[in-house]
Amino acid sequence: IGRFIWGWEPRDSKPDSKLELKNTSNQAISGLEELMKSLFVEFEVSNTNNFRKVWFHPTPELKFRGLLGIHDFKKKRPFIVLRMGIHGNVDELVAERFLAKLIYEDLDANFLLLESLTSHAFLSKNKNISFGGVDEGLQTFFVLNEIKKSKLSEIIGSWHLISISMGSHGTFVTALLDQFNGHKIKSILNFCPLIDLQQTFERGLETNFKNAMIDLWNSMRLKAVESIYHQEIGFHEWWKTIFDFRPRYTSTLLKILNSERKQALISIHQLEELVPGLQWPVGFKSHLEHSNSFFELNNFWSHYQGVKTPVMIYLTPNDPVVPNELNSERIFRNKQAGDFTSLKYHRLERGIHCGLPSVYQWDYIVKLVREGLEL
Repeated sequence: IGRFIWGWEPRDSKPDSKLELKNTSNQAISGLEELMKSLFVEFEVSNTNNFRKVWFHPTPELKFRGLLGIHDFKKKRPFIVLRMGIHGNVDELVAERFLAKLIYEDLDANFLLLESLTSHAFLSKNKNISFGGVDEGLQTFFVLNEIKKSKLSEIIGSWHLISISMGSHGTFVTALLDQFNGHKIKSILNFCPLIDLQQTFERGLETNFKNAMIDLWNSMRLKAVESIYHQEIGFHEWWKTIFDFRPRYTSTLLKILNSERKQALISIHQLEELVPGLQWPVGFKSHLEHSNSFFELNNFWSHYQGVKTPVMIYLTPNDPVVPNELNSERIFRNKQAGDFTSLKYHRLERGIHCGLPSVYQWDYIVKLVREGLEL
């Protein structure tokens, strides 16, 4: 397959400059138990003959990581890019493990898992930080184009995206750019997707026990942020949240990003160099150039027009992390800006934040994914 992506090349060869390989209450309790059960699906990805970690370098200042899962280099198979949720990383592979297993074993497909920009690897390797739909969406679009130019494309029968939670936000950006630049993606499947980033995170800053626990969790998962913004007092007062349930850590980070991250980590000029002949959807380029805040940058929905790629959304009735009424329900009730004529949705009867393995039979979950991807 060659040296460009996969890396079964001789050990003394050099990786491509843009991509570097590495071998590397009762109800509350029952809900917690359900979530925990969903996190423990067995799927081993340590075999380096089939699974390899990979670093992408779209610009000198930006570096992000993924995990490739390839059966062999003989048969064409579907290629599925899985965008991971908040703090999602390929070292632990927790919430997304059941999907990786299903894609590889049950769908007999190859995959690329892309880490969240809130993963420790990303935060520790980048001085400029961000998260959300625009940045992850542009990065996924870049990755698809790099793979298309590589020999790995010779074993790809069809292209698909799957995402979960916060990772879903960027799939709409990727779909929008893909629509105007070759339309490679055959289908997209989003589980419990984040749609309105600002309202969702502002809801999460309200003073209550649940938000306090999430904030403390973020403070543990985002430790690398403190080395970048070590002067910000809010990061060092996180412990007060234990006593008054007022989120501090997440609110401090959002305040910084809303002030500093007004444009994407990949600039318009850089993306045009990375993807020669890039065609921009109407108004989207101007949006990226002239946004005045992080929240404004990630409110791209008025420009989401003309996407013909089939998109399926699955959501569960109980979602304390991505509240349905602020996200998917806005689309279903025609309250969300954008063109969703190619989007379908299915409300599942059970499950908490799309933790499906603990409440559904495996065969049923496979059926959901297969139908959602139209495979």
